[in-house]
Amino acid sequence: MVWMRRMFIAFPFIIAATLTVLMSTVSRVHAQRVSGYGFLFGAPWAWLLDRGWLGNVHSRCVEALIAYTLLLWIPALLYSACLWLLLRGFEFLAHRN
Repeated sequence: MVWMRRMFIAFPFIIAATLTVLMSTVSRVHAQRVSGYGFLFGAPWAWLLDRGWLGNVHSRCVEALIAYTLLLWIPALLYSACLWLLLRGFEFLAHRN
């Protein structure tokens, strides 16, 4: 049961890793669709991440790294944290009764 909880919490990181690989390797024809999935993954957290905290960087490689971080990896961390809190809340309620 413990490994199932761990996989459930790791699932957002698996999605982020898959989208990162797809976004960096897909052809230009399918890039728009894959990017749409990336935006869809991070959309619930846009209000928090769309603040321009990192400023303007003129390096293309660093810009891509920042984009992947803001669109995929920070939302994956936030999703995992929410899932962990949800599971801890269920565990607390189960042991309380």
